[in-house]
Amino acid sequence: MKKVLSYFSLFVMLFLFTACPYSAEFALSEPNENVKKEYLGTWVEESQFENAPYYVITKLTDKTYQFEKNEYNETDKNYKKTILTGHFTKLGSVNFLNLKDNSENKYYFHKVELSSDKKQFVIYEVTDNIDEKFSNANDLKAFFDKNKDLSFFYNREEKKYNKK
Repeated sequence: MKKVLSYFSLFVMLFLFTACPYSAEFALSEPNENVKKEYLGTWVEESQFENAPYYVITKLTDKTYQFEKNEYNETDKNYKKTILTGHFTKLGSVNFLNLKDNSENKYYFHKVELSSDKKQFVIYEVTDNIDEKFSNANDLKAFFDKNKDLSFFYNREEKKYNKK
């Protein structure tokens, strides 16, 4: 019983310290950049696990993408699919992905860097430690623009995805 309690405590601690990206009820901007074909396709997360998570990115409109997120469920022995929509907002040299979870009606924000050979991208989640609240996209965008080059504006862990 003691062993089960210690495992449960460890699980709760890991859950509490797992960061999520910052979210808001609106995007940094309306979709205004055309879809770039180099982002389209299947992207597999670099992972030590056999059944790594992956995304299938397709064009939804001329300026928006559909992201089919696939995460392996060990219990069911299959991939669980989640459909997200998104678009990019460029602030200076930083490319932000405005990713919307349609079931929550929230936008999550990620800095995205595409490799020069277009075969890998790296995602940095905007930290959820932001306490400021914003009532409109212009104020949010100005805040992001001011802080985009600061390392602590992003969660520590980056995720790398390779084109399949």
